[in-house]
Amino acid sequence: MTATAATLSRDRPAHVPPDRFVDYDVYRGAFPGEESDLHHGLYRLGEEHGRGIFWTPHNGGHWFINDFELLFEAARKPELFSSTEMTIPPVPEEPRLIPLFLDPPEHGLFRAPLMRQFTPGRIAAMEVGIRQFTNELIDAIEAEGHCEFVEAMAEPLPIKIFMRIMGMPLDRLREFREWILDMLSSDDDRRASSYANIAGLMDGLIRERQAEPKDDLISHLLTLEIGDRPIAYEEVQAYCLLLFAAGLDTVANALAFGMQFMATRPDLQARLSADPSLIPEAVEELLRKFGVPMPARTATCDFQFGGADIRKGERVMLMLPACNLDPKTFPDPWNFDLERKNKAHIAFNVGPHRCIGSHLARLELRVFWEEWLRRIPSFRLDPARPATYRAGLTLAVQELGIAWDPAA
Repeated sequence: MTATAATLSRDRPAHVPPDRFVDYDVYRGAFPGEESDLHHGLYRLGEEHGRGIFWTPHNGGHWFINDFELLFEAARKPELFSSTEMTIPPVPEEPRLIPLFLDPPEHGLFRAPLMRQFTPGRIAAMEVGIRQFTNELIDAIEAEGHCEFVEAMAEPLPIKIFMRIMGMPLDRLREFREWILDMLSSDDDRRASSYANIAGLMDGLIRERQAEPKDDLISHLLTLEIGDRPIAYEEVQAYCLLLFAAGLDTVANALAFGMQFMATRPDLQARLSADPSLIPEAVEELLRKFGVPMPARTATCDFQFGGADIRKGERVMLMLPACNLDPKTFPDPWNFDLERKNKAHIAFNVGPHRCIGSHLARLELRVFWEEWLRRIPSFRLDPARPATYRAGLTLAVQELGIAWDPAA
């Protein structure tokens, strides 16, 4: 795929058999020449190499799981697959993102108080504001008949909502987004610079809230008790670093991949416009077909799993988007099916690290499609602005041109 067989064979560890050795680079995508469809590359990877657990020599060498049932099992075994080290390739002095980079039982102590801020009831109360902001963004572009969707909608909608929750300055959205791109890079210097920038920003915000609390998430974090003690300042910083990364990237990418697909399906646009009650089903199927994150774990010991010999310290990537395309779990997985019987996808992961913000993400996606299809019921890809993409541990659409007839 990206290197000669002879070169690759020299990189195969002795405990990895040839049938589990695959030339796959997460930062390039599954197949050269197919970067324009990252998800189809993952689907093709499974069709051509099988589904299970495999080793790749790229990015320091690591395992990846692209089988739904196998990943479901791995994600629920933190005693074997630890979250304390999660970068690919490994980074010296990895930042400690709370509670993401923690294992049970410590993980539960830090996750529980955060979950209380993202309950379905609290999130539902945000719908009016999200709907208003969605329409404000559409107001700015509707008469133009075209837009670069990522910049106009996919980024500002979820990111500004999250920034308001956190109490972050809204006028620095573009700068913050660049930091996230650096954080998700395979370049050590870019990642280190990103962590330093975010830590500096959060340090200032935290100290401001210590002096003058407000009605925002940072102020709330400062009041938490972990177990039977007050939260430490460094722990508030670690919370904020995680929330910054999670809030400024994942939903933006889900919106962009969904729009790219919907823009090629006028039949689906017409059906959802005529019957908005189907939109929640469409959101779930879009989440299944176009997953975004591919988190990594680290083996805690030597053990066998899925027929593979795992060694202590080796990284294992949970390929969530590929597992949602596993035909054993989702028949005809590449087909977008509003009537699909099995809707139990794992776009938000599974197990102790299932995404805390899933209720907010679903609300944002549903409200967006309800308002967009109400106001712009027919749209298409803009050939003048072809889409560009980013592979990696988080799949992304970087640019996406959309056009419509404003007179309609």
